[in-house]
Amino acid sequence: MPTLDRDGLLAALTRGHRTASERRLGVEFEQFVLAPDGSAVPYDGPAGVEALLEQAAELTGWKRSEESGRLMGLKAADGRALTLEPGAQLEFGSSPCATLDGVRAEIEDYCRLLRGLHDRTGYGFLAVGAHPSARPEDIQRLPKRRYDFLEPWLREAGSLGLWMMKTTCGVQVNFDHLDGADAMAKLRTVFALSPLFNAMFANSAVRAGGDSGYASWRGHVWTDTDPGRCGIVEALTREDTTLEDYVEWMLDVPMLFVERDHELVDMRGRSFRDWMADGRATMADWELHLSTPFPEVRFRPQVELRCTDSVAPPLLLALTALVQGLFYDADAQQAAWQLTAHWSHTERQAAWHAAHHDGLAGAGPDGRPLLDWARELVSLAVLSDADRAYLKPLTELLADGRSPGERVRAAMRAPDWDGSVLALLAGNCCAQVTEAAG
Repeated sequence: MPTLDRDGLLAALTRGHRTASERRLGVEFEQFVLAPDGSAVPYDGPAGVEALLEQAAELTGWKRSEESGRLMGLKAADGRALTLEPGAQLEFGSSPCATLDGVRAEIEDYCRLLRGLHDRTGYGFLAVGAHPSARPEDIQRLPKRRYDFLEPWLREAGSLGLWMMKTTCGVQVNFDHLDGADAMAKLRTVFALSPLFNAMFANSAVRAGGDSGYASWRGHVWTDTDPGRCGIVEALTREDTTLEDYVEWMLDVPMLFVERDHELVDMRGRSFRDWMADGRATMADWELHLSTPFPEVRFRPQVELRCTDSVAPPLLLALTALVQGLFYDADAQQAAWQLTAHWSHTERQAAWHAAHHDGLAGAGPDGRPLLDWARELVSLAVLSDADRAYLKPLTELLADGRSPGERVRAAMRAPDWDGSVLALLAGNCCAQVTEAAG
């Protein structure tokens, strides 16, 4: 097995470079699987999530992915995938799509699959940031090897790691970079704007059957999951950062495991820098290590924006359109960076926490609500008239002035609320959506 040198470390990132004509967009879209009474559906059992995947395989014909004889996911020939998160949350991964219409078509097709599964099982598929009824101890963890290492690490690294693993759902948008300078410009811009993305798409006012106290409980959970591999990385937000800086950061992120002879070997707490110095590190080790940090944005090797709660398909498409409009136009990207570039790290962290707690009502460094900053950000997006139509759910949300989480929190605190959490969240149930963009 060949050992790894510094050129190899960079190559794992630079292989994500694309020309302007090759640029694509992709999404990763997570949902909770709920029984009719709103409880979590376990992975095991004849009516569990593994059995649900078996039915999805029957309906789609997609290739099965197994570990130790257990079904863990499905993959289509065109790159689409259906996988599971640690608490048996579903995650749909799109193929790399050339257009927003392509993303929409794949999301619509996925929602039709969920409708078919709902018709067979009665289960609901809820796209929100936090589980509406369950606590971590109520949810069976997926029997997957990497989680045998990750779970005990997270138990010690922060107080909310198990909440993250089992009871949260997010969405990610993946997009391309042209070269090293463009890659880092995109990465640091997402870091700089992460409070605004958090605020706009905050969608977890409910957790474990009640008021979470936050517009985005999921966002708050990430602040106390593992500071060594999560959050806003200050060292990567400077304007002069390079891909080498990302490599340097990753070299010091604590390792979790490597794979040898098809088995995972415990490496918890050791740095990759030390592992390289021993002369035993391989490209496969590095690729695996690159999958283990969970900051607000990372390279995989495309840019993966990962700082929002899971939301209903129309808002997911709006987020994807916003990414295209900001990051696939050079002037828009620079203007987006400049919007909050003057914030200090302390100010950005404070705005990030304010976004989790209060959504768009949270305050920025100048005391103005994040709503004002978000409206300005969306106005910078450069899109064709046809593509701009995808922003409509977001512009309507900003006109109202409240994120989904703020709306739900207000409804829960209204004197006439009947106590039905599922009724408040019904608009996020993907099994009820046949045309995702409406």
